Amino acid sequence: MEMPSYDGIIEKWKINLIISRAKRCGFKPHEMPDALQEAVLVILEFKYDPKHANGAIERTALVPIIDNRLRKMKRAETRYRMHVERFGQNATEFSRDEVDPRTIDVASAVAKLSPREQQVCSGLADDLPIVQIAKQVGCGWHTVDRIIRRLNSRLKGLDPKEREE
Repeated sequence: MEMPSYDGIIEKWKINLIISRAKRCGFKPHEMPDALQEAVLVILEFKYDPKHANGAIERTALVPIIDNRLRKMKRAETRYRMHVERFGQNATEFSRDEVDPRTIDVASAVAKLSPREQQVCSGLADDLPIVQIAKQVGCGWHTVDRIIRRLNSRLKGLDPKEREE
């Protein structure tokens, strides 16, 4: 993979510093151009002032700045991989259909419920009467009614911030 050229934009020693820090952070050769691009942007914003450096040279001041940016890139990559694992390969494919974020919220909320509560929710989603849900779950209709009221009060009792968690 060909490395981008930053001649006239940034000093060569800074490019070499970025490359060495990226290797140290575990970037592979095919990831280097992206790492370089991200780190160069951060370095261009950085202004070294020897008066406020407490005796540190510019290289010493740049190392944590570069490392922080590279770590941020690695974290984003890890989050993306976890997202793909969680939602499957379909999450990486483009679709013409809009995905309603509420369906993802509902699915994650239902996954946190007990197995019995999940069965009741499934019956409600299938638009079954309470008596039929009770037969499927293996309990009385009073129990199903109580589960429904408990779930309803949980949702009503939460403020919007708590619902997101």
